[in-house]
Amino acid sequence: MFGLLATTAGTAQDMPNPQAKQMWVQQMMQQHPPEAEAAARAFLMLVAPNLVSSLDSLKGGSVNGQNQPIVVIDGVPQTMTGGSTDQYWAEVAQLTVQFDMVQKLGQRDSVRAQLVGKMFGLEANARAHQRAYRTASESSRPAIRAKIEGLISQHFDVEDQLRALEIADIEHRLADVRAESQRRRDKRAEFIKFAVDDIIRDAIRPR
Repeated sequence: MFGLLATTAGTAQDMPNPQAKQMWVQQMMQQHPPEAEAAARAFLMLVAPNLVSSLDSLKGGSVNGQNQPIVVIDGVPQTMTGGSTDQYWAEVAQLTVQFDMVQKLGQRDSVRAQLVGKMFGLEANARAHQRAYRTASESSRPAIRAKIEGLISQHFDVEDQLRALEIADIEHRLADVRAESQRRRDKRAEFIKFAVDDIIRDAIRPR
């Protein structure tokens, strides 16, 4: 399980504390809460609908006795073998934590939330291809690697969009600071007079 999100000031406050996140993930992996499964599927429907039907394939590698395709490479379904309950719940926990992050971010910044959700969708697809790569034949691996490279390239581009938003925010704040500094310079004499008058009033105030 891996995450590729590079946080910026615009998203960092919505990132859970690493220790708290790890405890939450471990709790879900131990307790197997149904609501986490529901949240994971709901999140996949939003960010990676192509993976919804394959999530259950991580439960021991099969559903109803049949292997389920994780991803399709050049029209060929790549099946997951040797799955495990731990692997399934690790993925569910990852998706649930990310869903919570996107929801919290969306309450204050819908544009960033959409971009972060897109990044998490790309990450989910990259993890699916990573799992397929582990069990793929040598002849299939180059195609899977190319798919992963394409996903990471898209991820990089979305990160750039987030950074562009952050730069715009910084430039806006900087413009405000510069404007305030100029206002103070323009009214320098007035500010100084006000400060001196305040000091004098305090000096002659009856004690």
